[in-house]
Amino acid sequence: MNERDTALWWAKVRSGGPRHEPAGSRPVAGMRRLVEPDAQSVWLMPQLPPGAGPQVLAEYGQQPMTFSDNAGTLRVLAACLRCCWTDPQTDPWPGRLAALDEVDAVLAALTPGRDPVSRRRLLTAGLRRLETARWVLQTPGHVRLGPRVATWTALDLSTLREMWRMIPA
Repeated sequence: MNERDTALWWAKVRSGGPRHEPAGSRPVAGMRRLVEPDAQSVWLMPQLPPGAGPQVLAEYGQQPMTFSDNAGTLRVLAACLRCCWTDPQTDPWPGRLAALDEVDAVLAALTPGRDPVSRRRLLTAGLRRLETARWVLQTPGHVRLGPRVATWTALDLSTLREMWRMIPA
């Protein structure tokens, strides 16, 4: 792959986020290949330097996760993490496929007092926002963790492991 092709791939990832490609696609310099569980496809993610700060993340087009939780998106992500990341001692990617009913049950515990219709709207909207950023991936009736979770650092994972233990099963 020449410099022009590499630059084109980087532009695609910067503008549209992680790229989903067939497993036989050519490697791109500076990109990390995350293989799907079925080994039929890969996600191309920027390989960021260790300890990359906000300026570097901005340069690579990989802004840190910044959701205001006024719409409940972080609660939806927490419910997805609890259902899809079965063993917090391992890496969360690729996680397991979880039924939306499982995620909804965890979300119910995280949002007590919320009626089922309102909670389902919260789940649907939160999943839509999270899927757009590739934090989660959806198939009909199911959800699993997206390729962006592979970008979490060891420090991020340490914090998430502690939080995972506090999220109702």
